[in-house]
Amino acid sequence: MTTPVLQTATRRLGKTEANWVAVVKTGTGISISSILFDRCIPAADLDFALQELLAKNPRLRSKITYAEADKKQQCFETPDEVSITVPVIPSRFDSLLQSNGGAEDSEGEIREPWHLITEEELNTPFPTDCPFPVFECKLYILSDSNCLVILRLHSAAADIASTGIIVKQIVESLHKRSFGTTDAAVADNGIDQAEVISKKMQDSATVGQKVADPKLLATTGGKLNYHLPCIESVVPPGEGKKPFWAHGMDVVGYGLGSRRYSYLPFQDTVSPRSSKLIRAALTAEGTNLLLKECEKRGVSIGGAINAAGLKAVAAVKMLGMKEENYSSAVLVQCRHRLEPKLADSAVGFYHSAILRTMDVSESMPFWEVATKCTKDFNEAIRNKKHFTDMGDLNTLLGQALRFPNLTPSKTLRTATLSMTLDPVLEDVGPAAAAVGVKDYMSCSAAHGVGPCLGIFSFMRQRSLQFSFVYPSPLFSTSQTQRLVDHILNYLSVGSDNHPIA
Repeated sequence: MTTPVLQTATRRLGKTEANWVAVVKTGTGISISSILFDRCIPAADLDFALQELLAKNPRLRSKITYAEADKKQQCFETPDEVSITVPVIPSRFDSLLQSNGGAEDSEGEIREPWHLITEEELNTPFPTDCPFPVFECKLYILSDSNCLVILRLHSAAADIASTGIIVKQIVESLHKRSFGTTDAAVADNGIDQAEVISKKMQDSATVGQKVADPKLLATTGGKLNYHLPCIESVVPPGEGKKPFWAHGMDVVGYGLGSRRYSYLPFQDTVSPRSSKLIRAALTAEGTNLLLKECEKRGVSIGGAINAAGLKAVAAVKMLGMKEENYSSAVLVQCRHRLEPKLADSAVGFYHSAILRTMDVSESMPFWEVATKCTKDFNEAIRNKKHFTDMGDLNTLLGQALRFPNLTPSKTLRTATLSMTLDPVLEDVGPAAAAVGVKDYMSCSAAHGVGPCLGIFSFMRQRSLQFSFVYPSPLFSTSQTQRLVDHILNYLSVGSDNHPIA
């Protein structure tokens, strides 16, 4: 299937986006959203949904190429006409299916076929020779009554928060195609969702404006000619500034500090790596109990998740009262923090990161660690670390790429954990059941430069959902499963409403 869409725009990559282009080559930063249907989606319906998705989101219909004036400078380019070809892939699991409907993976574990496909797509690289697309789609036919839509996203063009937006828009467009109507939520169209930024703003002529000025937008054939900015160009004035000497000292400090961080015990540092996926969730009741306990104690949900991860590492290592220094790369959703602000539904890479460290032991009470994490995150945000340290962390990422020997055992591990400050909200609405959505999930690869464990948290139908991603065989499945079990245990307050220590 081929979906043509007309559009125009070109802009150079920001530093963060350019870093992601380099990182994706190592295996990290390939994001996947997979949607499982209890029916076979007609090709024409998926084609229609993709056409609407591309029309609403300029970044997804871009390609990364070199600027004409400077062949070393990469840019997003959206030509006058773009098309996306969707391969239709027949099931190859029929002969592998067990009586319970599962399939055996490479380690002999019985898993759901669509989980295995999602994992395979995590490890399927994006093209690296310019020009290359930032969005791909595949349709897997699992059986006569099931199919799987795979949405592949390049992290230079879409952060993990974008996945919830994209899945929702696909589902709503399928509903529109089938029934001619959508939820009220669908009324927000692409231009409203993208919060259009004009060319003049990208030239810094409108610094200080609170919103994009519609009068500055050019039109071509009745269509707006616009593109979204890089995150660096819309940091509020003064909030991202750091003296040169302070930048240098912080880079050195982060670099030296990384040698003190403790990690999960490495299992195999020699063999080629791939990203492996473990999926888990709290029940709606368990999530509600956790949220109530967090509110009572003044703890953020992100602080609780980070504390669970840190204590889980200490528990797996059986540290007892011994403390170790762990690091967390915390992704901060910045759309509402920018100037001008972007809508939360703008698809692009608008996360910054704060690198936080903490001494943790297995015996530390969970809520004590969660309180410390929350206070630490709040202080970092209050001090604008998500903006002032953006350049430092980009530099460190580049150093890890160029000099792997500077990372522990040359493993490219840069943090103990990676997580989002807040769970991504996933709300596909009532349209999902109507079009046959059975389940869906999103995650990003982590077998290149990255953490020991990537924790991708989502809030869906009042339930806290997780996609855990880890590099294998650097860490084993059994080792990581123990880690995940501990995390869920710490986040479970129990049926008697008494949180564990």
